[in-house]
Amino acid sequence: MERFGDWQLDALIAVGGLGEVWQATNGDRTRALKRLHTHLSRNEEGRAQFAVEQQLATTLPRHPNVVHADEIGEVEGRPYIALALAPGQDLRRLLTPEAVLPRARVIAILTQACDAVAHLHAHGWVHGDVNPGNLVVADSDQTTLIDLGVSRAVGEAGMVRGTHAYMAPEQVRGEPWTRATDVFALGVVLWELVAGARLFHRGPSWLSMAAVVEATAPALSDPALDVIVQAALAKDPADRIPTATELLDRLRG
Repeated sequence: MERFGDWQLDALIAVGGLGEVWQATNGDRTRALKRLHTHLSRNEEGRAQFAVEQQLATTLPRHPNVVHADEIGEVEGRPYIALALAPGQDLRRLLTPEAVLPRARVIAILTQACDAVAHLHAHGWVHGDVNPGNLVVADSDQTTLIDLGVSRAVGEAGMVRGTHAYMAPEQVRGEPWTRATDVFALGVVLWELVAGARLFHRGPSWLSMAAVVEATAPALSDPALDVIVQAALAKDPADRIPTATELLDRLRG
């Protein structure tokens, strides 16, 4: 077992562009410990982005559908965050053509995801990477939004970041992010849950990003949900459902 400061790293959970996530223990605490990649610990931009996640994870007021941290620090030059372990499995495992989720379950999951995103928006942040891999769903359908690693302040622009097939067109173009940026991603997730298929996945990242900008979403078999999805997936953010709160209201409608 590898030790990292006071933490024992028990099992690798995930590896991303910014860091790696371990199930870790420290005394009687078990957490998801995210630490910056070694090569990025000497990179000014990498450290700055990780610092944003540290700040957001520890200062954002707690919400039942958003992952929270109870410790941040640095060990041998590598910053880390100790996060609560969200119960359940990520939504990717529920996205299969053979097992399309019942409508009521889709609504239960998406309304919680919208509530989580709206919480970030209310405090001036855009998540920027809402996708099935960052939504953890328990057996009770309790849903937790995780990974604040690419979050930005509302209106901020910069490098293209996010998961290609769930980016909004303005993300692909490197334009400023707004609350509607997250609404687009929520719309993609909603379409995929209802259809039991992927929407903009095209293999290579550049093809997926081209599809985000150019391809339209086929109509869903559920007309009421299709109206909502198409409004969430408008290519121009000015034509899109503007906030996660409004999307939430329409889903509850």
